[in-house]
Amino acid sequence: MPADLARFLDMQTPLAAEVQVWAGGATPLRITGYLTPDFPPLAYVTSVRAVVFRAGEVLVLRNTDGPHILPGGRREVGESLTATLRRELGEETGWRPRELQPLGFCRLHHLGPRPALYPYPYPDFCWLIYRAEAGTFDAAARLADDYEQDARFYPPAAALALPLGAVQRALLERVVADALLGLHPLNSPRRL
Repeated sequence: MPADLARFLDMQTPLAAEVQVWAGGATPLRITGYLTPDFPPLAYVTSVRAVVFRAGEVLVLRNTDGPHILPGGRREVGESLTATLRRELGEETGWRPRELQPLGFCRLHHLGPRPALYPYPYPDFCWLIYRAEAGTFDAAARLADDYEQDARFYPPAAALALPLGAVQRALLERVVADALLGLHPLNSPRRL
C-alpha cells in the first residue's frame, strides 16, 4: 500500500468490511467503509457517491447486481468532487441534490492481480461518500442507457430489509441512528 494512504488509514477506524467479486468473478475486492469528515488522499479517489434522503426516506437503486444505496460514479478530468456527485446523481437517478454533507469513504482493495488495461490506482482506490438531501427531480437528466434500472425512495426499515452489503448496511444504520438522536448531518454548518 502506498505510504500516504497507509498513514491516512492508520488514523481511521473501520465501520464495516466485506469481500465482493466484480466483473463476473474476475475482480475480487475487499471493501472497507469509514465514517469521517476527512478525505483520503485525492490521488486514490476514483468515485464520489452518496446516501440520498428525501422526507426521511432513503433512495434505493437497482441494477443487474441487485439493490444498493450508493449512487454516484467516476470523476472526470478537472471535475470537482461535488460536481462529479451532482452529475452522477442526475445521470443515475434524475435527482438533483439540495445539500451535500461529507459522510465518509470506502477503501477498495484488489485481492487479485491487476486487471488488464486497468487505468485506476492499484491495488487500492477510494470512493468518497456523502449524505445528500434530494432536491428537484429532472427526468431528462437521467441517462436512458444507464446501468441503473430503478431508483425509488424507501422507508429506512424497508431499505435495511433489502440484501445490502455489509458496508452499505452499516452506513445506512449509522445515518438513521444519528438522525434519530438528532445528530442529523445536514444540521451541521459545514454544508457544501
